[in-house]
Amino acid sequence: MAKTKEQDAASRDTDNHSLIIAMAGSGKTKTLIDKVELILSQKITNTVLMVTFTNAAVNEMRERLEIRLSKEDFKRVRVSTFSKVSLQQTKGLMKGRLLIGPMYYNFNERLVSYINSEALLEKGKVKKQDVLDVLAEQYSGEYLEKEDINIIKETYTELKERNHVYDLEDAQARNIEGLKSKEIAPLNVSHLLCDEFQDTNEPQYTWIYEHAKAGSIITAVGDDDQSIYSWRGALSYKLMVKYKNELNPNVHLLTKCFRCRPEIIARTKNMIEFNEDRIPKEMESFKKPGGSVKIYQHLSNRGQYLTFLENYTKIGGEWALLCRTNSLLKEAAVFLTENNIEFTTSNNKSIFDTPAGHFIVKLSCLLLDHNKYANFTGEILGYLKENEDVTTLIVEAIKSKNDVKTVLEDNNIEFEKTVFSFLYLNGHLFDESLNLLQVERFANEILEFIIEQRGTDCAIEKSLLTALIGKNKTWKESLATYAERLNPEKETEELNKNIVSLFTFHAAKGLEWENVAIFDVVEGVIPSGKAENTEEERRLMLVGMTRAEERLFIHSYVAWDEEHILPTDDVGYAALYDASKEERVAPGSIPTKNKRVLSRFINEILFEDEEVAY
Repeated sequence: MAKTKEQDAASRDTDNHSLIIAMAGSGKTKTLIDKVELILSQKITNTVLMVTFTNAAVNEMRERLEIRLSKEDFKRVRVSTFSKVSLQQTKGLMKGRLLIGPMYYNFNERLVSYINSEALLEKGKVKKQDVLDVLAEQYSGEYLEKEDINIIKETYTELKERNHVYDLEDAQARNIEGLKSKEIAPLNVSHLLCDEFQDTNEPQYTWIYEHAKAGSIITAVGDDDQSIYSWRGALSYKLMVKYKNELNPNVHLLTKCFRCRPEIIARTKNMIEFNEDRIPKEMESFKKPGGSVKIYQHLSNRGQYLTFLENYTKIGGEWALLCRTNSLLKEAAVFLTENNIEFTTSNNKSIFDTPAGHFIVKLSCLLLDHNKYANFTGEILGYLKENEDVTTLIVEAIKSKNDVKTVLEDNNIEFEKTVFSFLYLNGHLFDESLNLLQVERFANEILEFIIEQRGTDCAIEKSLLTALIGKNKTWKESLATYAERLNPEKETEELNKNIVSLFTFHAAKGLEWENVAIFDVVEGVIPSGKAENTEEERRLMLVGMTRAEERLFIHSYVAWDEEHILPTDDVGYAALYDASKEERVAPGSIPTKNKRVLSRFINEILFEDEEVAY
């Protein structure tokens, strides 16, 4: 497909800093690749670094560049994530091991146990999710006071130092510090391209700015209307204004959507223009009219499922069902399962990517070779609820090659009451065994101890350990099958669009389907009742709406019907929104707490328009 004038102008701007505002589906990736190709053709000394936020985006960009560029030109391009670049630039400067993935969540659990066991908060015990939210700067509850939040953050820092670990934010902060002090040299690239610029936070922008000062020409590409990550510090519109003021980039607008039909773009534009903090822009579809937007107002939440089923049965092609939260996705998943509709989700992770699976992998490594993997001891003890002070003594003793039992007894700690004593007194678990009955006994011994320490049914641990039994392998061969998972090569699976995609709005970003149904468009869900920023909620709704290529279905309702009291005959055409149907639930027929109000976004989508369905 030929380039539009907007795309051509943006891709040819190679000698100045630039800001490309690219609306959803406007071909920003193609524009970036065109620009990279031109940059490399202009000078043999030109080099390009492209940074983005996810490995999936990195892989997609790299694959497209490899197809477009010659082998020699491809060698002058590097595509990476902000996190990976920070880790590489601070290599040798960060001490300890990186907290990431399941290891981070297991460490967080240890943090919660420590805070609660030491009674650090006056209010009492804290929940794991609250601590995760605090560390992600996402806490919006009322239980924790400012002082509690500070204690959680300080304790997290203390435990990181004690356990010789660091997280991505630590690496990023160290990188910025090093760049500013000249301890770390800026990357030697002539051009730096930043994708999804609207999701950049203050430290990441500082990193970009330091490279601009060092001579790199910056291209920032993003859409302020699609900024949905303020909880991790994304600055959105404010960042784009700052970039414009500080580096004076040329500004390019990509305003033509190649994905959505005009009917979808028109409705989306109606809504997003209610946001005040945004860059004004035209929003047009490159396609001819022929799409549809249907908005339903059901009597109950169950009605939306039945209407979806009716539409899904009548209309072929690709389908996505989007919800605001994972808990609402589970409700939808139950319905799809009951109706034998095959679906996929964005959460199809390996069992080894779970905290429990990650623990079994590291325990297997330790049992295989306790000298090589001694540095996993602290994590393993922490997962098994060992006291943090005791864990610190044990880890330091192992590091100093001192006898753990003697060190603990010297500190007036009863060795037999520690988690470590299980490993210390059961040395046979570290030995080889060819006897299948012994393999079964070893696996059961470990499982029983895990359940005793964790106080839960430990379903994942049980599944993985019982899977070792009866495999006609020795004990160490069995452990090796899990130890091999320590650093697996992760392949990006292509999304199967032959079945329904069941995603949250956030997970759906960057994807597209012919038909998209958005569920639960009621006040308190979208926009969320916890959201402080309604404008971001509106941007989130825009992301969901612009996933649809041909047909968009928006579902609302006036009651959450847990007891199945209300009729569900308002499906399909009968449930299309009508302002006169606001009061459709008979007084007293359903508890007040279960009543719902149509999302304000629906009225905005229909702004100055009487017709609802095309």
